[in-house]
Amino acid sequence: MENFFVYFMVAFGWFVGGLVGGATGVGGVMAAMPLLTLVLTPSDAVLVSCLVGLFGSMQLSIAYHKSCTFKDIRELVIGAVPGCLIGVWILKIASMQVLQIMVCIMIALFVGMQTVQKSSAWRLPDSPLCGLFAGTASGFVNSSVAMVGAPLGIYALLTQWTPDRARGNMSVFYMLSGAMTVISQACAGLYTMELVQISAAGIAGALTGGELGVRLGRHIDRQMFRRIVIMFLLAAAVILFVRAVRQ
Repeated sequence: MENFFVYFMVAFGWFVGGLVGGATGVGGVMAAMPLLTLVLTPSDAVLVSCLVGLFGSMQLSIAYHKSCTFKDIRELVIGAVPGCLIGVWILKIASMQVLQIMVCIMIALFVGMQTVQKSSAWRLPDSPLCGLFAGTASGFVNSSVAMVGAPLGIYALLTQWTPDRARGNMSVFYMLSGAMTVISQACAGLYTMELVQISAAGIAGALTGGELGVRLGRHIDRQMFRRIVIMFLLAAAVILFVRAVRQ
């Protein structure tokens, strides 16, 4: 009975995560994690979410692949590699608490700027240099505070991508980065058979929620998408602050 409850909560948590991720392209892990940590340790919840998130990203990549532009994600992927290395190196010399507060302040400042009309209308030019910088920032934030969606959400808003273009680009980027993460974790022997079985329940929930989310996403216009991403960024800042305070 106890195992059934664990499987149910993981499946339901990732159904919610899949619904959010399918509709917006961001926030899937954040939506699922609170429910997962009710029945799993934080470390196990992260491992399960990485594996489930990979399959969820594959589903979204299939749904939105026509909206993905290789030119958009090429620099993001290239930049993510040194970003991850920098994040791991910084993590060795700086405390997690300091890093979380720094990223929290960065996100909060951006959200605050979006309330100013002139700032919110500013558009980041489409250039390889900007993509490399955004990819580096994403890799750094992911490897240091595990919040890869925050810098990508900011980049999507600043480039003023359409909702479909943002979902397509981000889902493919998540799939590629997620594959590298899961492979490295598996090679390190972090996955047990029990975690794989629990992840299977999460995958079923994520795919079901993702399918419904994709259908809902078709009704989200640019303005609503912008509000949703800003809300996600605000939630990310709050979560980072709470994490830092509790340490």
